[in-house]
Amino acid sequence: MSRLRQTNVMILFMLAYLLSYIDRQILSLLIGPIQADLHLGDTQFACLNGLAFSLLYAVLGFPLASLSDRKPRPPIIVAGVILWSLATMACGLCNSFWSLFLCRVLVGLGEAALAPAVYSFLADIVPKERLAGTLSVFFLGSFLGSGCAFLFGGSLLGVAQQYNVTSLHAWQVCFLVVGLPGLVLGAVIAATVREPARRRVAGPHVPAAQAIAFFRQHKEFFSLHMLGYTLLAVTLFSLFSWMPAQMMRIHHMTHAQLGLTLGSIVIVCGSAGVFASGWLIDYLTRRGLVCAPQIVAATAAFLASVPLVISVLTHDSHLAVISFAVAFFFASFPMPPSATVLQIVVPVPMRARFSATMLFCNAIGGLSGGSLLIGALNDKVFHSPAAIGLSMALVAGTASVLGGIMLLLCMRSYKVLYDNRMSNQHDMPVATPTMVEQPA
Repeated sequence: MSRLRQTNVMILFMLAYLLSYIDRQILSLLIGPIQADLHLGDTQFACLNGLAFSLLYAVLGFPLASLSDRKPRPPIIVAGVILWSLATMACGLCNSFWSLFLCRVLVGLGEAALAPAVYSFLADIVPKERLAGTLSVFFLGSFLGSGCAFLFGGSLLGVAQQYNVTSLHAWQVCFLVVGLPGLVLGAVIAATVREPARRRVAGPHVPAAQAIAFFRQHKEFFSLHMLGYTLLAVTLFSLFSWMPAQMMRIHHMTHAQLGLTLGSIVIVCGSAGVFASGWLIDYLTRRGLVCAPQIVAATAAFLASVPLVISVLTHDSHLAVISFAVAFFFASFPMPPSATVLQIVVPVPMRARFSATMLFCNAIGGLSGGSLLIGALNDKVFHSPAAIGLSMALVAGTASVLGGIMLLLCMRSYKVLYDNRMSNQHDMPVATPTMVEQPA
């Protein structure tokens, strides 16, 4: 596949990731009106924002990833995009906690199809020395999407409140509007992206038992790797999920002010962080530093912890915004290495399933667990919505430090596995005789 086609495919996948995060994060911005209309506490909202989304996102990631290891990946990606877009629009028709919970479950199901298939697809068309940088462009979609959800979500809510001529609440109209573009993008991907003519293969399909055996053989590395990045996911998703509520409750920002402030920070600092991470890892890897992913991610985790705690505990609005920007820049660093490492050291027929395992840990532990713990601390321990900053500091700040430590501890076992994989590469690209080159 030519570099131009690689770029086109990468941009389309990044746009899909962007829309997935808009559909995922718009709920965080709408916390106030949703809680008021549906009479929800912080724990219930955390269930909608984390648990509901992560249930099928985490569990069905495994069969979908296995399917991506064996079948053409573009149709899987298209089906996921269309499903989560329709489910997001269905959120706009909900009028109870349980109906909204069900629609959020379906949003998670659709998004579960995207990442493992894209990781595997990009690893087939991009050499490993450019893989971290390429994946950083894909991950850019998460920050652009979240930033757009904040940046334009507040304005969209204001317009819906002022000009709404339907019987729906303004927040319901927002869901209907943000879900629509995904249907268009799904059609574009279906029409333009094809499975690469040269797909990395390594013999017949590998059964689950063999993948589990590979995990056990290198359990020290995989356990520390997945635990470390799960803890760092707690940090990042806590900022995504609860910073809007923190800014509104403590600093009394309006939806418009909040959208402009958080949206700008997420887009600029998140994008800069993920690009800097990918560039640093590729640069250090080219210089022969095998453990570059762990060093970059762990260093960023430590650097994120202090400004994070300051941003959620201070009552100075200007200091809170500046500290959040610094914390978010470093909190975005772990995204490229978490995926890049698995694409390099895991045998090709197992890649998507190991990626799904990583996403399972991030979803259950990072998105669902972290968000629920913060909501439960607010409701059950501190008994006050105003204590959200303390809850975030305890959960997200601690997770950032512990995650960095886990990644440093896994460096030795990673180097052993890396050297083993580089000396026993059985999964070099070969032409698949049943496929022909098609434009992407």
